[in-house]
Amino acid sequence: MKKIAILGAGRSSSSLIRYMLHQAKQNNWLIRVCDMDVKMAESKIANHELAVAVQFDVFNKDQVKQEVSQADLIVSMLPA
Repeated sequence: MKKIAILGAGRSSSSLIRYMLHQAKQNNWLIRVCDMDVKMAESKIANHELAVAVQFDVFNKDQVKQEVSQADLIVSMLPA
């Protein structure tokens, strides 16, 4: 199973998250939606069986290293 981490669950990531969740089963993906506001991430995954919401602080270097090391693909939707 491929692990995909999406960093940022704001408005600009909504379409991407929906698309990835729709494709997750047929592509054998586990989607991790990471955001400072875990409630926002939870609302975006809507209890999808192949998704996990993660409270994520981009300024926490240890947490960033952990997410990056666990993922096969990182998609950053964070502001510049």
